[in-house]
Amino acid sequence: MKSLILSVFVFCVAAVCAAQVRTNGVVQPLPSAPQLLIPAAGTLAGANGTFFRSDIAIANFADHDQLVKLQWLPEGASSTVTKTIALTRLNFVHFGDFVADVLGQTGLGAILVTGVTSSGDPDPNAALYVQSQIWTPAFGGTTSQSFPAIPTASINTSSAGLFFPRPQRDGSFRANVGVVNLDPVNAQTIQIAIPSPLPVLNVTLVVPPMGMQVAPLGDASPFAELNIANATPASTKSNSWVAWGSTIDNVTGDAWSELAVANAPQLIFPTPIGK
Repeated sequence: MKSLILSVFVFCVAAVCAAQVRTNGVVQPLPSAPQLLIPAAGTLAGANGTFFRSDIAIANFADHDQLVKLQWLPEGASSTVTKTIALTRLNFVHFGDFVADVLGQTGLGAILVTGVTSSGDPDPNAALYVQSQIWTPAFGGTTSQSFPAIPTASINTSSAGLFFPRPQRDGSFRANVGVVNLDPVNAQTIQIAIPSPLPVLNVTLVVPPMGMQVAPLGDASPFAELNIANATPASTKSNSWVAWGSTIDNVTGDAWSELAVANAPQLIFPTPIGK
């Protein structure tokens, strides 16, 4: 009997350990942080009758009230608009058209979300969590794409890569690449290209300090990898930037987005690229 009990005990411990290993291997959602970047947000008309808005929720995970500074980083210009809101302990705000209703802005940009003290200084004890998506009414319902918020402490981008977008050559889709520059002083010169041997796309963006810039690629040729490099002179080059890609259905407005992979290698693909 003791032997049976011991065997059952050992089995249960092993099962718990195995479950823990499997849990640890699961990709976890992004955690709360004192400061996060929403890499794309807006309220603006799109092509073919679409009108895009940002559905954003910001939660205070801390067991104390928190002031939250919202900084609008507009497309094509440096930031000049900020707003501070108060979140009570373990509470949240949620708006379906956040850029218009909370920030009073229009157009496309990014949002820097920072926990601050009563004096306006960054609060290292803030624990903010953000969910964000861009959506549009379509065919009696909605379509949307998610833009995960990025803890700014993790941003350290010398170069980046975008991988495996939807096929676009038949004209059914259009593509955009966006870059957000968090350097408070220096513009960054970013080059976007399909890697050799046959680069059929080469775009240069000059992204203002504390601003965003978007490259509309249109019905770009299909690619498996897009290289994004920082060509800023060394004296003013910064790693405080991120990039993202978005591919949009020209009929429905349905879209998907991805964050560019920071410091990604250039992959070696078979020719032709298989399924």
